[in-house]
Amino acid sequence: MDNYKAGRMCGELVKEALPNGGGVMLFIGRLEHLNFKLRRQGVIDELFGRPVPESHDKIAYDPVQGVLDGGKYKILGTAVTGFVQARQKADDAIAAYPEMKAMVGLFEYNLPACYQALKQADKLGKIKLVGFDENDVTLQGIKEGFVTGTIVQNPYQYGYQSIKVLKDLIEGKDNLDGKDFIDVIARKIVKENVDPYWTDLKSRKTGNEGERPRRHE
Repeated sequence: MDNYKAGRMCGELVKEALPNGGGVMLFIGRLEHLNFKLRRQGVIDELFGRPVPESHDKIAYDPVQGVLDGGKYKILGTAVTGFVQARQKADDAIAAYPEMKAMVGLFEYNLPACYQALKQADKLGKIKLVGFDENDVTLQGIKEGFVTGTIVQNPYQYGYQSIKVLKDLIEGKDNLDGKDFIDVIARKIVKENVDPYWTDLKSRKTGNEGERPRRHE
C-alpha cells in the first residue's frame, strides 16, 4: 500500500466529516519508519489542499511538534503513542483542546482508544472520528455512526501478490513490467459498505470458504 496515498484518502474522510473545517488532532503509534511518516503527511497535505508531489522523494514533511495552521483546517498536534499509552493520550487531548473537532487515529489501536475516551467524556458524536485499519471497535463505531470511516489495507493481497511474483520468477517470467512496487490499493470503509466488508473480513479470518460472499474491493 502506498501510505502517502492512503493518508490522503484519510484526509478526504476528515474533510467529509468536517466540511466547514476545524481543529484536528492526529494520533500515531510511531514515526521512526518512512511509511508512517508518509501516512501522516498524506493527511496533512490533503487537508491543507496541497498538490500531490511527483514522487515520494519530493514530499516535504511538516514538523511533528507544534500547531500546523492550514487556514480552514488546523492540526492541533500529533500524539505519538504506543498501545499502552493510547487511551491516556486521547484523554489528554480531549482535556487540552476544547476547540478540537476531530480525532484521527493513524494506527489500528489509536481510534479505539479515542472512541473509548470520547465515550467516557460523553462526547461521542460531538467530536468526529476517522481511523486506519479494521479494529472491531472501529467498524462497530462506523455502524453506530460515531466513526466517519476508516482506511483499510488488504494484507491478503500482500501475501498473494508476493507469492505470485516469486512463482513467476522461478518459472522465468517477468510480470512486473519494470515496476519495483506493486500498489495494493487502500480502501475507504464507511457506513454504506461496512456491513459487507466486515462479513467478508470475518469469513477470511475463520476460513469459511463456503460462506464467503463476493469480495468487496
